[in-house]
Amino acid sequence: MKIKLGIITPESHMDYFRAIEEEMRPLCQFRFLTISNFRETTDIYLKNLDSVDGFVISGRMLYEAIDKECLDDKVPVHILHDDENLLYRELFRLLVTEPGLDISRIYVDYAYIIESFGEFQQYLTHEGKPVNSGNLLERVETMLENHITLWEDKKIDLSITAFGHFVPELQKHGVKYILIRPTLESVKVTISEIINEITILKLKNQRAVVACLSVQYEQHFSEEELHELKVLVGNFLRSVNLADTAQISEGYVRLYTTFGHFMRITSNAHNCSLLEYLEERIQGKVKIGWGSGHEYFQANVNATKAHRQAEAYTGSSSFFIDENQKVAGPMRSMNVIQFSEQGDPEILALAKTIGINNINLQKIMSYAEIMRTNKLSSEDVAQCLSMTVKGANRILNKIEESKQVQTVFEKRDNSKGRPKKYYELLFLDHEGRKLSE
Repeated sequence: MKIKLGIITPESHMDYFRAIEEEMRPLCQFRFLTISNFRETTDIYLKNLDSVDGFVISGRMLYEAIDKECLDDKVPVHILHDDENLLYRELFRLLVTEPGLDISRIYVDYAYIIESFGEFQQYLTHEGKPVNSGNLLERVETMLENHITLWEDKKIDLSITAFGHFVPELQKHGVKYILIRPTLESVKVTISEIINEITILKLKNQRAVVACLSVQYEQHFSEEELHELKVLVGNFLRSVNLADTAQISEGYVRLYTTFGHFMRITSNAHNCSLLEYLEERIQGKVKIGWGSGHEYFQANVNATKAHRQAEAYTGSSSFFIDENQKVAGPMRSMNVIQFSEQGDPEILALAKTIGINNINLQKIMSYAEIMRTNKLSSEDVAQCLSMTVKGANRILNKIEESKQVQTVFEKRDNSKGRPKKYYELLFLDHEGRKLSE
C-alpha cells in the first residue's frame, strides 16, 4: 500500500510539490492541505491525522503554530526549514543587480527570528511595530501588518518574506515583495527522508508479537480458570477493536498480534492496559510475558522468557523481551525498568567484580536513572528487584564490600526524625546515569 503524505502548505508553495508529485507517485500519494492563516494549522492537522501516514509542513513557524499537545508521536512530521543562506544569497543578489537600492528601506520579516542575522538588522528598516510578542500567532500577524503599513506609508521599497500565506495579502495591497522558499532539491530530500522513516515504521509495526498469560492463585491454576482467562483476553481484544487471537497452549493463554498493536496496548511499552483490564476481573496475580521477533517462533520463545520475569515479580506484572533480548517491565507505570538478558560488556564486568547477578545490577542502574539519583535506600533496591528489604541489604552489602558504594545519611522531602541511610553508587553520576570508564 502506498504511503500517504499530508502536505500542510500555503498555496504559494503548491507549484513546488506539483513539480515533484509525478516523480514521487510510485512511492507515495500526496494529500494537499493548503492554509491561508496560521490559526488553521492545528485544525487541519487534527482533521487529517487518521487519514495520512505522515506530514510535511512548509516552514518551522507553521509547525510551531500547531498545538503540541495534539501531536501524535506515531505519525511522523518533517519540516521544510527556512534556509538562512537563501536570504543572504538574495540580499547579495540585490546589492549586485540593484546598486541604487537602499537596504534600509527593505523589510525582511523572518530576519527577526534568525539569531545569526542579528548583526545585519541594523542595516534594515527599524520602522513598524516590534516583533517581540511571546505569542507566535500575534508575531506573525504583526509581521504582515508591518509589510502593508510600511509600504502604504512609503517607508519601504521592498518586502522580503518567508511566509507563503502572506502573498495574497501583499499582492492585494500592491506591495513589491520577494518570497524566500526552500530549494526544490531540499523539498525532495525532506520528502525522501519522511518516506524512509514511515517505511521503517511500517516494517517495524509488522513484527510478530506473542503474549503468554497466566494467573497465580493460592491454589493450583485450574483448566476451568485457564478457559475463563482466555475468554477475558478475547473480550479485552474486542473492546479495543482488535481480532480475538487468544489461544490455549501448553498451560498458558497466548495471544498473537503485531508490534504496532502491542505498542498500542502497552502505551509504547510503558503501561499495559491488558494487565489493568484483567486485574479488575481476576482475584489472583496476573502474569503477562510479551515477546517480539521477526517471526512468531522467535516471538513465542521471548514471550515465554518474559513470562518467567513476570513470575519472579511479587505482584501482577507485564514484561516484554524484544528480538535483541532487551527486557522492559513491569509495565505498570511510566517508570519502566529496562535491562538486557545478554548484558553490556562493561556492566557484565562490573557485576562480576562486585559478585552480584548481572540482571539485578542492570535493574538497579535502570531504577537509579528513572529516579535521577545515584543514592538509593534498601527499600528502593527491594522495590526495583521485587524482593524483601533483607535480600536487598545482602546485595547492597556486596556492592559495599567491592568499594563501589559509600553510605550517606540524608533527610528527604522535609521528613521528620533522624536522617535515613542511603547507598551512593559510585559507578553512577548524580543523575543516576552510568559513568564511562
